[in-house]
Amino acid sequence: MKYFILFLKNHKGKLVLSVFLLLGSVIGTLLIPALIADVVDHGILRGNMEVITRTGLQMILVALAGTAVSVLSSWVTSDLGALFGQEMRTKLFRKVQELSIHQFDQVGVSSLITRSTSDITNLQQTLGMMLQMVAPAPLILVASMIMTAMISPTIAMIQLVFIAVMLLLSMALLKKSNALSHSIQKRLDRINKVVRESITGVRVIRAFGNETFEEKRSGRAYESYAENMIRLNRLFAVATPVVWLVMGALMLVVLGFGGAFSLKGTMAVGQITAVIEYATMTMGYLISAVATFTTLPKTLACLERLQEVLDTSPAIADSDTGVAEIRQIKEAAVTFDHVTFAYPGAEEPVLHDLSFTLLPGQTTAVIGSTGSGKSTLADLLLRIHDIQQGSIRIGGSDVRSLPQQDLRNKIGCVPQKAFLFSGTIADNLRMGREQATDEELWTALRIAQAEEFVKNLPEGLNAPVAQGGTNFSGGQRQRLSIARALVKKADVFLFDDSFSALDVKTDAALRASLRKQVHTPAKLVIAQRVSSIIDADQILVLDEGRLAGVGTHDVLLKSCEVYRAIAESQMNKKGA
Repeated sequence: MKYFILFLKNHKGKLVLSVFLLLGSVIGTLLIPALIADVVDHGILRGNMEVITRTGLQMILVALAGTAVSVLSSWVTSDLGALFGQEMRTKLFRKVQELSIHQFDQVGVSSLITRSTSDITNLQQTLGMMLQMVAPAPLILVASMIMTAMISPTIAMIQLVFIAVMLLLSMALLKKSNALSHSIQKRLDRINKVVRESITGVRVIRAFGNETFEEKRSGRAYESYAENMIRLNRLFAVATPVVWLVMGALMLVVLGFGGAFSLKGTMAVGQITAVIEYATMTMGYLISAVATFTTLPKTLACLERLQEVLDTSPAIADSDTGVAEIRQIKEAAVTFDHVTFAYPGAEEPVLHDLSFTLLPGQTTAVIGSTGSGKSTLADLLLRIHDIQQGSIRIGGSDVRSLPQQDLRNKIGCVPQKAFLFSGTIADNLRMGREQATDEELWTALRIAQAEEFVKNLPEGLNAPVAQGGTNFSGGQRQRLSIARALVKKADVFLFDDSFSALDVKTDAALRASLRKQVHTPAKLVIAQRVSSIIDADQILVLDEGRLAGVGTHDVLLKSCEVYRAIAESQMNKKGA
């Protein structure tokens, strides 16, 4: 709720304008019944054409002015709603970028998509309806009650009783729909999750012939959502005719009493018309307000879900005590000093007391069995997670004292999963450095062994890239990801198992190109294949999160049993 209030404070100018327009619209609406009473009693019944003409012109002017004010009010309200959606989506996007991977996973991708689309859209619509339908209702109700009481206090009291009945019905309806509205949004999260998985995993589903199972799984998600929506719609289906029944009963009573008073001569025909107009107007606005309030439980649920994310404190945050700067790298580019790390909730650390140094211009490789902590090591360097013990220094400064943006600007990362964004090849390559020239892009592609296949594309650098890079093979995606990192011209390059989809020949050519043309930066290569790291300046061997050996390929074959076992197993496979 605080973000909603803050938004209204930030846009109080438009809010004040909306209120003034609202008052103008209400005044115009209230004038019409009074003019109708005047034209009936003093014009039509008396045959006075002058009154009919004068009042008719007044009614036309009031109607035109009211229409203009209503249109302007709708425009201002729509503008406020659109601005609210824009600001909330921007806040949500920024917050998501700040959250740690663990926090991100806790919320879930499908839930974040629902919150940034459906939830915020519901809030936008409710804001518009509140300003256009709910805000005028109290003004109309009070003003029409006063106008009615001036004509007939008895009918005003009758109208008040029916309003009380309407409010009681509304409260009962809101109470019933509250729990359903909360559950509906959670089930919408589930639908988004199932649909997203079925689309992104369509190749796996078809490969396993699992279409029937996925249909049943998605069917259960749709059915669960539909059941709650049906229950909510049934509630409204019962409420709507009841509301109209109350309104019809009010009209019947007003006409009955008005007719009796007219026969007694205590109320004119035009006044009866005016009273009926006021009663219809009051109940109409009240029904609109009630209809809007029926969406309030769902709106509050959406607001709570949005605020839950926005109020989450990032687990990985920049230092509050002062921001350090990355010094010019001369000796040690990166230093791991007795680093120990465990994932949240884990019983045992993933990495134990790791110490090593990456030197400028040298290649450091990391190898180990699956689950030994290789990719975790890369995440710690990027500060995707924070360590529990020890320190990681880049350029002599602890990564925890550096702004995250500055830290990651110094690192050119090729992640384990080669992911490309929709757009063009040039757009993807310039992700790390927007001002890079075409010549620099081609140089990076040449080093990454991607120049030939990109040149063979009809559009070259402007060739389209599908979301995720699915229009390229695994090896092509990896080479484009490597080129993207090289364009960045970073101080440290991090290759997280990024040669795995390359054939042996391309792998060797790429490593040779890196040695010859990328001289200054320190390079950290995480790999599964010994052939990919055989020429590294130093190789780190990880075994169950511990450093089992450090040295060159030849040295480790003699001194490290774990490395020798990995190398022999791969050579045996190759021989087989």
